Order: sequence, then C-alpha cells, then structure tokens
Amino acid sequence: MIEHINLFTGEILRKILEKQLLLNFFVDFIIFIIKLIACILVYYIATRIIKKLSPLLSKNKEELIRNQSLKSFIKSILNIGIHLFLITICLLILGIKGSSLAALFGTLGIGIGLALKDNLSNLAAGIIILIFKAYKVGDEVNINGEIGFIYEIDVFSTSIRTYNSDLIIVPNGVIISDKIINYTKIPIRRLKFVIRVSYDCNIKAAREALEKLLRDNPLVINDPPIFSHVESYEEGFINIALKGWTKNENYWQVYWEVMNNLKDYLAENDIKLPTNKMDIIITQDSSVHIPK
Repeated sequence: MIEHINLFTGEILRKILEKQLLLNFFVDFIIFIIKLIACILVYYIATRIIKKLSPLLSKNKEELIRNQSLKSFIKSILNIGIHLFLITICLLILGIKGSSLAALFGTLGIGIGLALKDNLSNLAAGIIILIFKAYKVGDEVNINGEIGFIYEIDVFSTSIRTYNSDLIIVPNGVIISDKIINYTKIPIRRLKFVIRVSYDCNIKAAREALEKLLRDNPLVINDPPIFSHVESYEEGFINIALKGWTKNENYWQVYWEVMNNLKDYLAENDIKLPTNKMDIIITQDSSVHIPK
C-alpha cells in the first residue's frame, strides 16, 4: 500500500515538474511582487511630490487663485481626483485591463452614487455656493442658527468659526435649503437695543437721551439716521427700541461699549428703570387680597 502511494506521489511531482507549473507559479509570484513594489513606490513618490507642491499654492494664492473660498474647494476636488488617478495607475501596473477597470469603476460609481446620494447633493450645493457667491472665506454669517465667520468651504461642507472659537461643520446641502444671513455683504450693519423703562418715565426725554448716547459715539454713522420708538407696552414697563448704524468691522465694539455704559448713562439722565412691584390691598374685614 505504501509503495502504491509513493509511486502515485512521485508521478504527480514528476508531471508538475515536467510542465513547470511550480516554476511558473514562482515566476508569476515574483513578477507580482515587483509590480506591487513599483505601485507602492509610484504612489508614495507622487503623494510626496503633491505635498511639496501644495505650499506653493498657499504662498502664491494671490497670484494663482485670488478667491480663498475657491482655493479650498479646488484643493479638495484635486486631492480626491489625484488619489483616484494614482489608484488607477497602480491597478494598470498590476496588470488589470482597462476594460475591466472601466466596468469596475462603472459598477462602483452606481453603488457609491446610491449609497452616498446625500453627499452628492452636498457636493452640488457646494458648487452652487461658489457659483452664486453666497459667501466666501472670512465672511461673518448666520447659517442654520450658527453665527460666526466662514473658516473653510470644502467639497461637502462649510466650516464656521464662532465667536467662542468653536469650529462648526455644516453640510452644504443643509445650507442651501435654509436661509443664509451674510453680514459682510453690506458694508454697514444696524444696531438695535431694546431698553425697558418705567411707566413713570418721560418717554420723549428718554428717547432723546438714548439717541444722544449713540450720536456721541464716533463709530456710529449718521446716515441712515439714528432713531428710536416705543416698541411695546408691557405689564410694569415700556420697551423702547434704539436703532443706529455702524460699519461692519465696528459693530461689536460699538455694541459692547453701549451695553457697558448704558446703566450709568440712564442714571445720569434720570431715566428710571422698572422694578418688580406687588400691590397688596387690605379691606375693612382685615382680610388681605393680593391682585393677580
């Protein structure tokens, strides 16, 4: 039995060696390893060259691309495109036919398109934002309830840096479907302060004094004119709206200056602030009635 097994094994090895199957396998394996090393080298060298060239775009951004928003968007598109191109080159080096790659990418494109349809809508929204110039990097905006400065416009999202230095990332599709308030588009911006005053206060004198507070600030412009009005009559106090205009870059400076000096200014001009009061009525039968 053992002799038959040895004869059978020897016959198989002889046929394998005769047809050079093992030799061909090792040759193909070595060639594959060489191609794989070549792919790794090509990918590594190309990515290093790209990283070396990227700072040149940043240093010469005023000459090459004047729009910072467009620069960041194009950088994202090029980054994705270059990596896809390098992957394609590596697959061709490994011996995969072009027709097979075309079929593969076509199938992957359909699958990825269905799986990432929301991201594709974000991509389309990013292109719309750049074409219609809804905002650019550095603009002060109110997007989706988030107020801050545009930090970066990417392929699929926009980054907003808030006044607290928080970085908020909002998908471009959400931005397009919602309202966008761009404070930087118009060179001037309106200030609005709502001040509560007592019913005992002289409304006309209070309005004149509040308007003077803004008028005395050199950063507040006079055209459009400063004005005030009674906004509402509430229970226990009157709301007076004070409005004026200033340049965008001075808005927050003026706002905090007015807020910091407002209380002392009201006291100096004898403008009474409302205080919480409770009326208690005592009847003849000594019972106490507190009106609601």
